[in-house]
Amino acid sequence: MFKYQSSSSANNSRRKTMDLKEFGGNNYSTEYVRFDRDQLECESTLAQADNLIKAGQIQAGVELLLKILQYNPQFGKAYNYLGWIYETQYQNYTYAEECYKNAMKYAPDYAPVYLNYAYLLSSGGRFDELKAHLDMALTIPNVSKEVIYGQYGWMYEMQQNPQAAMNYYVKAAMSALDTSRLTYYKEAIDRCKIKLELKNLLNDYRLSN
Repeated sequence: MFKYQSSSSANNSRRKTMDLKEFGGNNYSTEYVRFDRDQLECESTLAQADNLIKAGQIQAGVELLLKILQYNPQFGKAYNYLGWIYETQYQNYTYAEECYKNAMKYAPDYAPVYLNYAYLLSSGGRFDELKAHLDMALTIPNVSKEVIYGQYGWMYEMQQNPQAAMNYYVKAAMSALDTSRLTYYKEAIDRCKIKLELKNLLNDYRLSN
């Protein structure tokens, strides 16, 4: 398991800025534009890591992500990538969760981490934590409400509450713009209808015996 030493003072000492001065004759005002080279460098290296991961070169991608975090321990997006790798490739769920939490801490507006963390909680059957996380994720402006509603539906379906699941699948479908996603939610709603019918039949049987 990789560990990182996070030091705000060390990070601040690394941060480099550049002032670009717009100048001209007396008819022009002078402006200064602060250009964050540190952020740009991290984003560029992250794009390289993303390409390596997509090409199946996981170890090389991890090495670049670690390089980013050595340079800037508060670059949240890199933690999200590491979390995904450790969850899906190495099945190290404890470390993956730690990475996802760091990603949300340092990049609170980065939508993908909220969905990834929801998948981790749902796959682990941690429904109380998942419910709280989904409630919070709905308040993040750029997080897909369609996917969040779909996760609510899955959660309630797994808890054998087909009526609640169906309600959320309908919400997800109404938020979807992709036809293939509409098909997926229709199938989920139909599945929940069958489960609800079976549940009602079971309840009627118990009442009559």
